[in-house]
Amino acid sequence: MKIATYNIQNLFFRDKNLVKENRLKKQDEWNEELEILFLKKEKNTNEFERMRALSTLLGFNKAPFEPYVSLKNLEGNLMIETYPTHLKNKAAEVTKWNGWIELATIPINKNSIFNKARVILDTAPDILFLQEVESRSSLLQFNDIYLKEKMKDGYAEIFFMDGNENNGTGMGVLLKERYLIMAIRSFSNERDVDNKPLFEKNVIQFKIMSPIGVEVYFICCQLATASDETKLETKRKRQTTKIASIYKELRSKGNKNIIVLGNFNAPSYSDSLIPLIQDTDLKDIVKQDSFEADLDHGDQSTYFRMGAYRKGINIKQKDYLLVSPSLFYSTKNCGLNRMAVWPSKLPQWPLYDSVKNELDSASEHPLLWADIRLEDPVKLKIA
Repeated sequence: MKIATYNIQNLFFRDKNLVKENRLKKQDEWNEELEILFLKKEKNTNEFERMRALSTLLGFNKAPFEPYVSLKNLEGNLMIETYPTHLKNKAAEVTKWNGWIELATIPINKNSIFNKARVILDTAPDILFLQEVESRSSLLQFNDIYLKEKMKDGYAEIFFMDGNENNGTGMGVLLKERYLIMAIRSFSNERDVDNKPLFEKNVIQFKIMSPIGVEVYFICCQLATASDETKLETKRKRQTTKIASIYKELRSKGNKNIIVLGNFNAPSYSDSLIPLIQDTDLKDIVKQDSFEADLDHGDQSTYFRMGAYRKGINIKQKDYLLVSPSLFYSTKNCGLNRMAVWPSKLPQWPLYDSVKNELDSASEHPLLWADIRLEDPVKLKIA
């Protein structure tokens, strides 16, 4: 059974507020990089391309991020024109409406969509968990267009559930043929101390049956993100405490095959992750001896940065694949794919040839995977 978890950061459209928030976080880095390139007396083709990409990311070229369309009445038919050069006309008469409307989402770069699919196809998991998916229709379309032809008919069973935030950050799971979802339990209605939802996104528990009849429980998570780090840590700890209780309840009922995965938005040393990482017997797949990933270039491949996945893989760990002890010791191979993650600063790591700049990046998150050997319950009974 090969499983994977991936915060794909939307498939075709991304909420404009998420784009804006991300651009604000990175603005200083982009300004610094652009200034360094400007000051270089001689520039090669790749550097000129990067300058163009940075000018777009910083808003000098606003067209690819323009969150508006023009809506015109043409002989009784409403016509849409994307990315208007000016926004002077507003609505006049209801019957002859000419003007502009603001969009809630921004389309994702086509190369980025292609690279999202490439990461998944290169891993080819039997069960794929995705965070930050905008809709079920997008998930179905993505499977039909990008995965089916190159992955033995793609995925046979597809599930999607939205979270508590209305911004296209739902969760999806895709299963190959003969893998079956037997039960689903959502924790979206769990309440926090202020009686608001405990989980802004969602936490979903799945019971999935493998082709040989083994039942595995999955707890798919996406934890809190906020600008105020102090409040965030406190909130996230309440979230992980609840998730740990879900895991312990399953263990107390005799279940040995349990996996907790998703985007925790914090490095492993964070106080907020103690309830999961230290107060349970869950084990982080990155500590498995078989863990594999392309290392950073040069001297950085021998270096370990605090909070990174492991030595030579120096990006801050935010995504996790935690497994119960029996599954940890039954893991044949596991690893990480970050070949479509654009590195904003050195150290750099190997990238796909289709990732030319930050706009081509599939996601800011790597894909984590594990290939686990499941024991056939029938053979165990006979033995």
